[in-house]
Amino acid sequence: MTDFLTRVRAWLLDATGSMSATNEEAILTALLLIVVTGLIGGIAAKKLKQPLILGYILAGVLVGILFKTGFGEVANTAINSLANVGVALLLFSMGLEFSKKDIRPVFKVAVFGALAQVLFTFLAGTGIAWLLSRDPSVNFAGDTKIPLFSSNVSLFLFGICFVSTSTAVVLKTLSSKGFENSLSGRVMIGVSIVQDLTVMPLMLLVCQLGALSSSGGGLSSLMPLVLSTAFMALMLTVGARYLPKLTGRAARLESKELFLLSITAIALVSGAISVAMEVSFSFGAFLAGIVLSDSAYGRKALSELSSVRDFFAMLFFVSIGMMLDVHYLGAHWLLVGALVVLTGLARTTFLAAVTWIFKYRNVIPVAMLFGMFPTSEIAFVVIGTGLQDGFITTELYSLILCVVVCSMIAGPVINNLTVPVYSLLRRTVWRNLQSTGIVLPQPDLDGHMVLIGGGRISRVIAHVLIRLNLKYVIVEPSYDAYREAQAEGVNVIYGDPMSDVILNAARVGSAKVLVPMIPKLEESLAVVELARKVNPGIRTVMCAASPENEKRLSEENVDEIILSNFEVSLELTRRILVLNDISEARIQNYLDSVRASRYKPMLDGSPAFALAEKIRAFHGLIELRWTQIQPDSPLAGRSIEESRVRARTGMSIVGVVHDGEVDANPRPDTVLHVGDLIAAIGNEEQAAAFARLTHSAMAGSPESATTMTIPI
Repeated sequence: MTDFLTRVRAWLLDATGSMSATNEEAILTALLLIVVTGLIGGIAAKKLKQPLILGYILAGVLVGILFKTGFGEVANTAINSLANVGVALLLFSMGLEFSKKDIRPVFKVAVFGALAQVLFTFLAGTGIAWLLSRDPSVNFAGDTKIPLFSSNVSLFLFGICFVSTSTAVVLKTLSSKGFENSLSGRVMIGVSIVQDLTVMPLMLLVCQLGALSSSGGGLSSLMPLVLSTAFMALMLTVGARYLPKLTGRAARLESKELFLLSITAIALVSGAISVAMEVSFSFGAFLAGIVLSDSAYGRKALSELSSVRDFFAMLFFVSIGMMLDVHYLGAHWLLVGALVVLTGLARTTFLAAVTWIFKYRNVIPVAMLFGMFPTSEIAFVVIGTGLQDGFITTELYSLILCVVVCSMIAGPVINNLTVPVYSLLRRTVWRNLQSTGIVLPQPDLDGHMVLIGGGRISRVIAHVLIRLNLKYVIVEPSYDAYREAQAEGVNVIYGDPMSDVILNAARVGSAKVLVPMIPKLEESLAVVELARKVNPGIRTVMCAASPENEKRLSEENVDEIILSNFEVSLELTRRILVLNDISEARIQNYLDSVRASRYKPMLDGSPAFALAEKIRAFHGLIELRWTQIQPDSPLAGRSIEESRVRARTGMSIVGVVHDGEVDANPRPDTVLHVGDLIAAIGNEEQAAAFARLTHSAMAGSPESATTMTIPI
């Protein structure tokens, strides 16, 4: 077995790094190895219920052990370029996930608390770096003593690396436990996002000031700082105005492929422009994501980009694992371990204290202490930029890389301490702790209806739901239909309903009813399956255009099945019978019986169907009759109580229309006026007496009364 592995390793080394291998062979073989090991690492992490990122990093570590010298210059260059694209797309998607709506409920602690923590951790990290620089016993690599810190800038960059928590790891950990929408989860995510927003500007400022200092302070040295500031201002003003318009034009093409290309192009072009203006490639993509985050296309962009981003992010994290110097870690494991603990606690203890000060009690301070431990992936960008600009030595790069990777590996494990520690505190020192007075506001959507696709049909349903004060949201995959819905002022989300991002935005997890109206049946059923995974109790209503579709929907346990062609034929029948002067009562009774016989095989045995059958039987006994008050009617000018309609005829007035206003439940003191339409309930004999009462003697027989009968 050992000989076999040795031969495989030798073949891979020859294929990726030897002079005999072509550039294409080296790149393809290296990519193949990274993808396969990344897949294995991801599967292992999934089985162990850990974030996939950790599996990718450990897979990269394995590849790094096998290939100590890399894959060869050409392959290494290509993979590093793809990894840079990966981190840019990762930060672009993190920018897209930033939303003012997510921050607003926890604004004070997320913004002011996070900024205070960033300052504290930056100073603490810089202080740790200063102590390391003062102790020559740790300034070595192997047997040769080499200073870790080449300048004061490297001290500051060391502190910057540890001010932020890994948003990706926190999100994955929270979602795996179902806590992402809890108050503690929202605070953690909000703080993490604000941390990320501070890291890049802080890094740029330190690097530019370092360059300014090293160049002697001439006017020309100010140009990078001016350019980077101009780029950020440009993105937040001009970019915020025109980038959403560009994505809107791409969306109008109704092509997922072209929309994905346009989003990817925006991210990468923004990164390229940022490089030209003395800003890192990744930061340009990050700013572009922030600009698009609250636009109408932010969620769709995030959902469409996720698959491409995940692939390139896998390359990035595997490459990070490959760069981890295992021998350096083995030689300095005590130092690395101490820094993992110190830098992590410098962030989490302050966050726990801040949340307590902001009156977030119960589990939240404990969750901040143990859940915000993993250092952010943005630290890789910081050390990469510092190494490129000459502010960070290779030894310091290796040290920080080891600390960050180890903190990301330890993060999910440490987070598991939250529940037992909080339980212990509640049983002991926090036994009499009062519950926090701060609660997360209920989302706008809860117990609502989710309408998927449907175009005009969804909008008609939405307007009915609005009039009934029922909550709803439309998920519209068609851009034209989305724009029409926007113009009508209905609540609509643009995006692919088979995307987890879009379904989460529609809050399917708290929805009551799901109504997929996608033309392709299989796509509708796929949406139902995804929704049921998040919300097993959600009710479903779907249309069947054929007996085959009806059978399939029954097999999939759809709660309510509407036979669309059958319902159209019934409405056509009704219109035809009206033109043949058949009374509405006879038409409705006939259509009810036809509908009952057709749906009975589907609903037989259902309590709802049994109740509907009883109601239909009641229809023939009681009818709603409308009458208009004439000038000579004895009811004109009298209240319902004074007219004594029920005592004199047996009919009950249940509705009055006066001057266009409908009173569906009139009071006894309601006055009836000439021209009012009144609705009453009763049988045929009572209706005849009612007709005689509502007209003067000169009106003649009851048959001359102006009445219209409509079954209820």
